Amino acid sequence: MTLHRVLPSASRTVRRGLHALLAAAAAWTTHATAESVFRDGFEPLEPPPAVTILRDDRVATLEMDYDGENAWGQWWTMDGSGHDAAGFLVSWWPAGTAAPLLPRPDAKHDGSLGCLDGAHAKASAATVRWLVTGNRRVQLQPLLNGSPYHVRVQRIDALGEIISLPRDLDFDGGDATRVDALRASMTHFDDFNLPLGPADETLWNNATVTSTDARFNLFFVNDQYHAHTLHGTRVDNTGDRSQTSQRFRKPVRIENGVRRRIVFDMDGPLSPRSVWYLDLNPVRTDLTAHIDFFDMDGTTGLPAGTLRLRSQFQTFSVNIIGMDGASHQVASVDMEDAGRQAVSNVRRSFEARVGTDGIEVLIDGRSVIDASYAPYALAPGDYEPLWIAFGYNTPKDAVPYYLVHWDNFGFDGPDVDPREVHNYVTRIEGTDYRKANRGNGDFPSFTVKIPDDLRPTVAGATAQATLVLTYQMGDFSNFTLVPGDHVTLNGSATYALPQRDNNSVPSDPGLLTWGIPYTVQVPLGTLVHGGASPLVVGDNTFQFFAENTGILDVHVEVAYPPGSAPAYTPPAAIHHFPLHSELPRLGLPARFEQIGDTQVGDSHRLTADPPARIAVSGVVPLNLVVGNHSYANWAPELMVFPVQSTEVWSTGGTTGIATIEVFLRPSGGDAGTSTRVLALDTGRDVPAPQGRYLRSFDSRAFADGDYELFVQATSPSGLKSHPSYGDETYLWDAAQLSGAYYPIQVHIQN
Repeated sequence: MTLHRVLPSASRTVRRGLHALLAAAAAWTTHATAESVFRDGFEPLEPPPAVTILRDDRVATLEMDYDGENAWGQWWTMDGSGHDAAGFLVSWWPAGTAAPLLPRPDAKHDGSLGCLDGAHAKASAATVRWLVTGNRRVQLQPLLNGSPYHVRVQRIDALGEIISLPRDLDFDGGDATRVDALRASMTHFDDFNLPLGPADETLWNNATVTSTDARFNLFFVNDQYHAHTLHGTRVDNTGDRSQTSQRFRKPVRIENGVRRRIVFDMDGPLSPRSVWYLDLNPVRTDLTAHIDFFDMDGTTGLPAGTLRLRSQFQTFSVNIIGMDGASHQVASVDMEDAGRQAVSNVRRSFEARVGTDGIEVLIDGRSVIDASYAPYALAPGDYEPLWIAFGYNTPKDAVPYYLVHWDNFGFDGPDVDPREVHNYVTRIEGTDYRKANRGNGDFPSFTVKIPDDLRPTVAGATAQATLVLTYQMGDFSNFTLVPGDHVTLNGSATYALPQRDNNSVPSDPGLLTWGIPYTVQVPLGTLVHGGASPLVVGDNTFQFFAENTGILDVHVEVAYPPGSAPAYTPPAAIHHFPLHSELPRLGLPARFEQIGDTQVGDSHRLTADPPARIAVSGVVPLNLVVGNHSYANWAPELMVFPVQSTEVWSTGGTTGIATIEVFLRPSGGDAGTSTRVLALDTGRDVPAPQGRYLRSFDSRAFADGDYELFVQATSPSGLKSHPSYGDETYLWDAAQLSGAYYPIQVHIQN
């Protein structure tokens, strides 16, 4: 085994027989002795992994055989036998747990999926939790702060065998010191310490666009006390740039001579065509109309006068958008080179120190950017924070949806707007997009359910009710509003529809382009204690009469002076709140890298016209990859880290691989004509997290002719893998990917 830039481990030969029983029994002993634990063949296990524990609020980050200062190139080297190291088994439990409550991890159960764990993720559960991973950094969560835990880390190979002695460590659970200090020093701060479900609706708004897959538009807190944005692009969309965005309801004041502190914890979107932004906008908007994705210098959009923080793969950058709407990069850093490598589902702490003249950004306490805006500037004023998970046609690179993981957002400075906002929506799940078109007689209605008496509870207090919506076409027609276009409320009150806002200076009408989302606000009136209300308790119907526009993200916001807000029924108590666990599970990625002497490439895809057929004869070598990707065709033995896996990007972890099977069937045949030519057990002690496998089948047992080869992996719970060739999302919906039949065409000639 070769681990690049980490501690080397002892070599091994192939082991058989009673290895699983011996290793499981011996390795689980808390005080294992290096020279007394053997596999069959009397070979000592490898030395234990090097492990560092970094504690934080309700979470601990483990670094395993990891050199963070020289992070690039710490791949896994796999010769294809399955006996090379492929990752780690990590087990943890509250210290002092009774022995009967310490069941061993085994190959019959899925590993922890990180952000998709379900019932067994509770911090107080007095039992073993475990995961398998091909990543060298993971986070254990949720943990009780200041409570003793025990963690055990063991190296495992691509067959799911435990191949090292355990590293056993005790630690005191989470450490609230940093977050407590932030909570005390920030004017506004959200630690997301809420149960599984919605975030605080009085602080956050969620919005989407027409090109977002309506299923993959989620903003939620998981059962590990941190937040997620989940996002994916529609395959059949009229635009290929999509977003799921969260507006923080409190503005931040940027002042001359002051560096404002903005803090958050975040991982990085490592999937292709994915990016996250934190925009500081000088106007209130639910979505961004800056959709270049690449943020090339000089590209334009709205709002103007915005500061943008951007993260894509290992690159973190700062852009400033001038009042002409043009974007310019201020500074950029490769986080990997800076010793702050991004790994999926492992959050790092960010601090941006923002002034009118420049910005400094720290990641995990290290300054990685310290730059002036010159020759540009950021005007002093009040800015609206907007989180954006953005996708540029994510299915094009076979990513139906991805997660970003974040926590502990806040900033200091004056409390610019102390009002409390109550928000009411048309729905949470999916989209409410409708088209208004006078020529077609389309005048859509939207119903906003409001079960509360909205009037302030304090005499003399005045609340403001506002209808907020987004214009976006959703088709190839042009946006058109004409004088007299309006919206009615409950069939009586009438309000003029506002034009799209353009804050560029000098005003540039060219920034108002087709297909871009624009948020507008319609004041509905004021509410006073004991007075009348423009809104009723119950269903409120808004009907739109417009020349031609798409309408979506319709919601009502009511802003109250401090201490005057009535009881609030949040949207999740009114509408179905979709959970991550309700979405299609994609399974492990699995593919043939090579069949015989032929690299499997674009010409062999099912979308090729026609797919190329590989000629084989005799004993046919097969190169299979499951759960990750090789670094390159010319270096197939190098499996990348951080792991590149749609399963990891969409769930935060991996179930692990229990079995791998290869089937051969005559071309045109059905499942009944398939013959299993390979079955590989990859869950010998625990399910393997990833693997490269060199195996073969004897084609001489089959008549000459055209055939199809198909590889499929299965998790311990029975979840089937998805094909990982790059075009699968154009052949199957996300709900059909797991278990999809993706054959590679071969011709047997013996």
